[in-house]
Amino acid sequence: MPDPGSAAGPSLGALIREDWINHGRSFVHPGLHALVAYRVGHWRLTAPAWLRSPVGILYKLVNEIVIRGLYGVEIADEAVIGRRVRIGHHQAVQIPAFCVLGDDCLIRHNVTIGFASGTASRDAVPAIGARVEIGPGSHLLGPIEIGDDVRIGPNSIVTVDVPAGATVFAAPARVMKRAT
Repeated sequence: MPDPGSAAGPSLGALIREDWINHGRSFVHPGLHALVAYRVGHWRLTAPAWLRSPVGILYKLVNEIVIRGLYGVEIADEAVIGRRVRIGHHQAVQIPAFCVLGDDCLIRHNVTIGFASGTASRDAVPAIGARVEIGPGSHLLGPIEIGDDVRIGPNSIVTVDVPAGATVFAAPARVMKRAT
């Protein structure tokens, strides 16, 4: 997957426009705000040297105060996020550095995509394909690969590779005997 923001990919403005359309053309959607902040932060990594510092300061302020502090979304600018990704609900979403997330994915609330132990590195975080739907409360951990067109149900903890087209669900709720 090409790196969004690289010279070969669409422009920063084109990516933000796609994100806006994908979030229902709503400028007030927190998921859109989080993705715009990420896109600007990621773009600054390859921006002309004279722009990196002022854009970096603005990005850090907005990202720390609004995106992390108010919305509860953490997206590392070193992550590689594809086109038309949608953050459907904005609370407690974490995407670490070096994570790769394909095009047209949907992320719901309380989703952690991260490394299982140690620190983030290219070999320690998930690589997620295109058109993946990640349900609320899900955790994708470690150096795993999630194929294209995968559905991950609510509260799933995924620590193994998932083939393309698969559906993953957590164990169903069990009714326990009532204590007397």
